[in-house]
Amino acid sequence: MKETTASDIERINIIILVLGSILSILIMRDFRYFFSFAVASAIMTMSFRFLRKIMEGVFGGSSINKRELLVKLPLKFFGLMGLIALIVIWGDIDVLFFVVGLTTVFFSLVINQIIMAFSDVRRKENGT
Repeated sequence: MKETTASDIERINIIILVLGSILSILIMRDFRYFFSFAVASAIMTMSFRFLRKIMEGVFGGSSINKRELLVKLPLKFFGLMGLIALIVIWGDIDVLFFVVGLTTVFFSLVINQIIMAFSDVRRKENGT
């Protein structure tokens, strides 16, 4: 069974970002909807990437550096909350498209697990 990696989830998230942005501009025909989805999805993609880098840095070495984890995770969280607050307060956004953009990491995880489930079923059917 193939393991899921964070890179797989990031790749799916970028595909959702691109496809969702294209669909939002084609269907709604207003830059506000495109901007709302694209910015929120890009924020979540970068947040996931930063989280992956933090975890690789903390747990990748021979010893676990708890201080580094206790400093970097809250900084990432407060930076993310500050960025979202700035965009919501001063950006011309549509709240619904912004919230959907913020959920792209969740959608990426679900799609990745569906792909993994079907690839396991296919392997069992083929006998490999």
